[in-house]
Amino acid sequence: MGAVYEAEHTGLGAAVAIKLLNEGFTTDQKAVSRFRREGRAAAAIRHENIVAVYDTGTSEQGVPFLVMELLDGESLSSFLRRERAVSPKVAAAIAVQILAGLGAAHSKKVVHRDLKPGNVLLAKCRDGSRAVKILDFGISKFYSDMESTDVTATGAVVGTPRFMAPEQARGQVDLDARVDLYAVGVLLYRMVTGRMPVAGRTQQEIIATILAGNPPTPREITSEVPPELDRVIMRALAVDRDERYQTAAEFAEDLRSAMPEVATGEPIYVSAVADSIQGSDRSPRSSGNSSVPSLVAVDRRESTRYDSPMALHQARRRQRRALTLYVSLLVVVIVGVSLVVWRVARGPMSGIPQAYSAIAGARFSGKPIRFGITRYLPRDRLLEEHDPIIRYLARRLHRRVELHIMDDYVDLAAKLEDQELDIAGLAAYAYVRATELGRHVKLVATHVTLGGSSYEGFILSRAGSGIRTLSGLRGKVFCYVNPGSSSGYLYPRALFRRSGMDPDTSFKATRFAADHLAALRALYSGACDGAAVFAGMLFYEAQEHGLPPEQFTILARTDRIPHDAYCVGEHLPAKTAKRLTEALLELAPKSETATRVLGPESRIQGFVAASDKDYDSVRKIAHYLDENRRDKRGRAATEPRKNTSR
Repeated sequence: MGAVYEAEHTGLGAAVAIKLLNEGFTTDQKAVSRFRREGRAAAAIRHENIVAVYDTGTSEQGVPFLVMELLDGESLSSFLRRERAVSPKVAAAIAVQILAGLGAAHSKKVVHRDLKPGNVLLAKCRDGSRAVKILDFGISKFYSDMESTDVTATGAVVGTPRFMAPEQARGQVDLDARVDLYAVGVLLYRMVTGRMPVAGRTQQEIIATILAGNPPTPREITSEVPPELDRVIMRALAVDRDERYQTAAEFAEDLRSAMPEVATGEPIYVSAVADSIQGSDRSPRSSGNSSVPSLVAVDRRESTRYDSPMALHQARRRQRRALTLYVSLLVVVIVGVSLVVWRVARGPMSGIPQAYSAIAGARFSGKPIRFGITRYLPRDRLLEEHDPIIRYLARRLHRRVELHIMDDYVDLAAKLEDQELDIAGLAAYAYVRATELGRHVKLVATHVTLGGSSYEGFILSRAGSGIRTLSGLRGKVFCYVNPGSSSGYLYPRALFRRSGMDPDTSFKATRFAADHLAALRALYSGACDGAAVFAGMLFYEAQEHGLPPEQFTILARTDRIPHDAYCVGEHLPAKTAKRLTEALLELAPKSETATRVLGPESRIQGFVAASDKDYDSVRKIAHYLDENRRDKRGRAATEPRKNTSR
């Protein structure tokens, strides 16, 4: 619903964050009220665990804005995506700070009502520790508003379904602070188990599960949860709100009693599980830095290298694999020595397979090769899809290979140029932009999928919405993937332009999704009236994620789009670049090697050589849109002169 910018106060020189409401919502009084409510709520609380709001106002263009403290850190959502689960001590420490912030909010008669990992930030402090900051009071409710009509209509279900308290899920209007305390219980459950206490594929199923209550206890999922913490979490999740904690202070006090470690005040250092695959195995890695930002208020003396169940599980798995490898190598040595002795006794030795000795002596050496891709699908899906490729390259090159999945269509070409990556799969549009900017990258290959050497994008609407043509999207809400996406942005805009629609002014609002699946989900849920995704999203991915393809209508298809351009940085030694290119091209589509490594059902079927000319069609689309943009600016510049001459 908006965007946040880093800014500087021109008088004081202080760095701040400015949050602006999306221009498409400036005429929506409910959206404006929610936005102003966020500023009013945060400004009223003034607590170290609540993001501070310094000022509010409206820009010259009529866009409401909030001036807030500038924070450096990551959301709890991002942290949990990486760690999956954390130790009970870390989870309790985070929850205690959340409860401190909520206690301050509740004392000012403010109920958040949408507490979830995405609205909790782990902000870095100057001493290297981290502090919890609660964000986004956009749908908060003031107790004084309980009897009045406000932006959340009576009987409306408002919030994020999986974190809703039962009374909130039922659409009750007499909500109080206990809905936030229930959400803290859900957060604790998620942090220590890596799972949500409720399940369901649709919002209706989720709400039914919430109202039924009785989820499995955290200890039933993992025995690492202490019995007392298990008791605290289950009390917080009581369906009857009278059986829950009644105040944040009561909740925090019982949590401290259950987990005395969180009361010591000393920080704990956690091992980060990297978003990469090293060598031929997916494994966590520590930064090796003793100043890793900490998560608050846990006795450091009792901390270990593995402060998350997932990190501990993976470490044990690596230890088992290492033991197995050691035993295997020992057997190989014994058999080899025995064979040599036997051969010496029988005569000249011959016929030992070369592959056998090569595998037995294989080991990784040198710096890892950093392989970057854009997150156009959910991270887990991309890890699954690229894991065989990374394993193959590591074995083929005898080098560790790290997969780096970049969010928000980061400029991968710039990272190649800055030597932060060694090879990257650039989306077609990203590659064209890189060449026009003169980036120092070398194109070496492209991949081929089940759909062939190129693909297409779709512009979709919901089946049954009555929108059957592109013009039917006029005045509606449209969802793109990202301004750097070929099929999720560039090509759809060209389709709208060709049909006589201005992609900048024809919609009530435009929104951007994290990836193609998120765009499809936004369309399915009704958050958008139309969406742009690549064709494979609808045909190969949607059904797996509970999004039946028949629930969507294809309004238009884009031109064929070249697949990603795999480029290496010029800093990579020529010999290494050559070996890397040869290894990729050995995965030729339908070859024995590609079938063995990738599998016959893999979406990526192999790699082929690519040339810059392969992306000329993308350049034409980009230039077409640029020319139209320039023409529009030119017409706008001449119109005032025409008006004054009348």
